Amino acid sequence: MNNDIIKLLNIKDAGINVISVRETTTTRTVELEKEPGFHYCPVCGCRMYSKGIYKRKVNHPIMQDGLRLILQVNQRRWQCSNPSCKEIETDHFSFIEKHRRNTNVSDMLIVNAFRDHTASASAIAKRFSVSDTHAITTFARYVDMPRRPLTEIVCVDEVHLNISKQCNYALVLQDFKTGEPLDMVINRRDEITQPYFSGIPKNERLNVKYLISDMYKPYLAYVDKYFPNATSVVDAFHVIQLINRELLGYIRWVQRRLDSEEHELHEKREQEFGHTMPFTHSKDYLLLKKYHWMLIKNRSDIKYYTQPRMNYQLNRMMNTFDYEEWLYRIDPSFKDRRDLKEKYIDFNQKYAGDPKGARKALPEIIELYRTSSYKMFQEISVTLKEHFEPIITSFIIAERLSKDKTSYQSRLSNGPMESLNRIPKDMKRIGRGYLNFYHIRNRFLFAGRKNARILGVPKTLDEIYLKNLKPIDD
Repeated sequence: MNNDIIKLLNIKDAGINVISVRETTTTRTVELEKEPGFHYCPVCGCRMYSKGIYKRKVNHPIMQDGLRLILQVNQRRWQCSNPSCKEIETDHFSFIEKHRRNTNVSDMLIVNAFRDHTASASAIAKRFSVSDTHAITTFARYVDMPRRPLTEIVCVDEVHLNISKQCNYALVLQDFKTGEPLDMVINRRDEITQPYFSGIPKNERLNVKYLISDMYKPYLAYVDKYFPNATSVVDAFHVIQLINRELLGYIRWVQRRLDSEEHELHEKREQEFGHTMPFTHSKDYLLLKKYHWMLIKNRSDIKYYTQPRMNYQLNRMMNTFDYEEWLYRIDPSFKDRRDLKEKYIDFNQKYAGDPKGARKALPEIIELYRTSSYKMFQEISVTLKEHFEPIITSFIIAERLSKDKTSYQSRLSNGPMESLNRIPKDMKRIGRGYLNFYHIRNRFLFAGRKNARILGVPKTLDEIYLKNLKPIDD
């Protein structure tokens, strides 16, 4: 029984006995002590005698099945019998250090718990019965994630941290092939990124072939500044997002116009009848507000149904085609604008993996938009022409690795970056904000990399505090 409990507690020290096991509604206390034996003074070699037992309670994360596990360690104090020496020693246990209230195994479990980016530091601290400060400090002692070497295909994007003026939008670098983060830079401003990229070895920067980003001009300029052998790639998602954003802006304008007209008409009626009247929006306004998504969503992604269903807000039977017709009646230009948007969607899907075909077809889209009667598409045509080459490059297919390390072909895209950026956003939301960039960077890289390593020799508290004192606040 004694040996079984010692094994379950994962204690390697020899000669330890379990004195008792006590339980309450919230805790389980295991009392341990070493066999007395003979002790000799390490200074003079004389016999030592016991001066009594010092009872010490420490938290232990093993065997926690809903109850908090506490080890009550009975440490005997020994004093040398030589009157001229009187050296004092205390029983040593390898699983606990001096002045610590947690066993050594707690540190590794706390660090591994930080791999889950959805767990806040306070939740981890509560799980292991330690303070928030202790959990964060333990993580900082064992984890210091370095920048990884740049790869042939690099994705760049920003994430909003809003820690301070110096750390508002952090820059994130990602390996397209594996989807793992390469680094997080404190800010995307040029005074920060210029020394950062210039400090990367030139042969490493020359290895980059494609740099994937959105249409943010400083990102596109990275190729000429730092990666002479690379080609800029504008992510297809951001081009479609631009078109949808412009279309949504027009829909919102129509919605505001209807709202204004209906309020003016309502005021005239109140003046005409001489008393206040309850205001209700028209069916056109209500339908546009609730079903404008049909104009934004890709036509191929909409599930059309012909069987009419009752719409109690409109007080009539409607199917998908009825909603479309009604939207087109509200503003006849909706149909043309939607069709022009779908032209680019079809083009983007048709030529995936065929950059040569896309090079021939894109000028037709640009000309169609330029000659349209709608200002929004005329402006979009200018953007497409300005980013012609980076858009064409986005149709190239490259190799990626799945979670199980199997390779597959995928179009050059910042899609992997969009999912990766969810990690710091979730961390910020769950942790209710961060004040230390170095901590959130460490957690982000630690959680985003597969099998991220920890330090073999933990840092001292002085090393941690010295790094955290670097100025990043307002």
